[in-house]
Amino acid sequence: MGRAVPSLREKLAEVLRSIEAEMLPLLSRERRAAYQRVSRAWVEEYAAVSNCSYPHALVMMLLVSILDLQAQVAELEERLRRLEGVEGGGHGALPARG
Repeated sequence: MGRAVPSLREKLAEVLRSIEAEMLPLLSRERRAAYQRVSRAWVEEYAAVSNCSYPHALVMMLLVSILDLQAQVAELEERLRRLEGVEGGGHGALPARG
């Protein structure tokens, strides 16, 4: 008989259980909250990860986390530019990203 190979969904569930049991209790409150956001992104982007030709679960989840953080940073920078433009007479402190 052939051996059973766990699906990516099963591997993701196992990784989440392991992190939540072994690592999460030791993190600060702020980092635990950050983990909740990151793990939500992992689950939300499961389909994209499972479609990759190199589906190493931790690497792909890390990539999704980095992309999610970068999107948040870009959104916050844009919001800050708008606020500084309104309150500071149009002289924003952040240079345009390119």
